[in-house]
Amino acid sequence: MAKTKSPGSVFYDKRRACWMGYIMTGTTVKGVRQRRSVRGATEAETRLKLRQIEAEIVLGRPVTDGTIRFDQFLRDWLVNTIEPNCLSVNTAASYRGIVERHIIPAFGKKRLRDLTVLDVDHLLHEKYDSGLSDSTVQRIRMMLVKALRHAERRDLVTRNVAALTDLRRAKHREGRSLTPEQARALLEVAEIDRIGITVQLGLYLGLRPGEVLGLKWDDISFNARTLSVCRSLKRERDKLLFGEPKTPGSRRTLLMPEPLLVALTAHKERQLQERETAGEIWCDLGLVVTTEIGTPVDPSNARRTLDRLCQHSGVGHWNPNALRHSFASLMSLNGAPMEEVADAMGHVDTRMTSRVYRHNLKSVVDVAAVHLPNLH
Repeated sequence: MAKTKSPGSVFYDKRRACWMGYIMTGTTVKGVRQRRSVRGATEAETRLKLRQIEAEIVLGRPVTDGTIRFDQFLRDWLVNTIEPNCLSVNTAASYRGIVERHIIPAFGKKRLRDLTVLDVDHLLHEKYDSGLSDSTVQRIRMMLVKALRHAERRDLVTRNVAALTDLRRAKHREGRSLTPEQARALLEVAEIDRIGITVQLGLYLGLRPGEVLGLKWDDISFNARTLSVCRSLKRERDKLLFGEPKTPGSRRTLLMPEPLLVALTAHKERQLQERETAGEIWCDLGLVVTTEIGTPVDPSNARRTLDRLCQHSGVGHWNPNALRHSFASLMSLNGAPMEEVADAMGHVDTRMTSRVYRHNLKSVVDVAAVHLPNLH
């Protein structure tokens, strides 16, 4: 039987101390001939790689370039795909941080086509063992999956090896909510603080911290008792900027409860007095929550205010976003349908509201109040 001719050419490269193989893959539109190179520890391994490339050519599949290095591909992907399409500068910066700190140091010098499932598995296990949180490791894998999906669509890799890896089973981190008694204690001390209104807006309406700090008096109708969420205060590149709310669905109009209406009226009167005291140095931005000269309140200062109020009320340590969790939980406790709670919070549906924000505050579930048919 005649020996099958091997595709391409194979030889041992003494300088590289490995077997090299070359195969022609076609020509460019300008008629320039293209070829692919492979290397292997043995002649048989190298010839097998050439046959795999030949099979791709015969089947009409695009032959991956593969010569591009992973760091170059990732940086191009960030600049040309991720950053132009990110609604938030902070999100884009977070993506770049994951790539620069975790992925490029591990795989940067590898060729894109050489990355394997075992490589990604090893990186994820290494990050777990170094003490990184489950959420951070999940984000690293998510970034790799997104990047390689982009490469796969452009025929730079034949498969998405990151998508074939598994994460360790993480213990679900339970959120917290203030109890009705804790909420009342916190609201009592908030009434006498100059920016305690941040706590009241968070607890009564479930506003995000940035939505509270970006709120303007023009967004409030005292006659109609409504408040409209139109913007958010954000920190981007170490500067405080006003921007769009987190999602399109975050734009919403809420009917305010009477205690909040009273609190806002009193807060506005105090602010008018501060404005008179400040005189010409008052910065008139029309904000509800301001410093003593009318400028926006830094989110870190709002957090410190909440810490101080929590300490005075004896409810323990809570962060501003926990007020949003408490709003959802307290609304649910009082019988509000989950759809209404989701709408009030600016969620597109109830999944996020139920799974993340709503926490059970009942020590005993009253199943006796549910009338079931006679099962005897």
